[in-house]
Amino acid sequence: MLSRLSLNKVLGCLLILIIGVGLGWLSLPVWRQILMQYHQTDYGTLVEKCDVAMRDHLQAKQGVEKSNSEENESHLYSAEVGLLVCQDYDLYQKNLMQWGLRENELAKMRLLAIEAQSSDLEEVVSTHEIRF
Repeated sequence: MLSRLSLNKVLGCLLILIIGVGLGWLSLPVWRQILMQYHQTDYGTLVEKCDVAMRDHLQAKQGVEKSNSEENESHLYSAEVGLLVCQDYDLYQKNLMQWGLRENELAKMRLLAIEAQSSDLEEVVSTHEIRF
């Protein structure tokens, strides 16, 4: 049987553990907000570069489909190499997820990056629009 002193120690430790877990859980939104603020510029730059690379690749593929010339194929190859920046973007995103950001926070960061580059609604629409 546990003595009264041992029981008080166990209850005290449990109380401290519960308070610690509660504080940790409550501090998660603050931690995520700090991560978002700190990494927004670098992440936004990668979002923009990857978006441009994907757009260039799509246009190069369409150029090859229209006219299969050596110049168009060379442009497509260059556009495929340009997609390497999307790998950097993906790795950066995975690192942010390991630090605790969820997909919703990353989506917000992407939208903020796109909106930062756009001065009016037409630019936002053209950024999100995929043209065929």
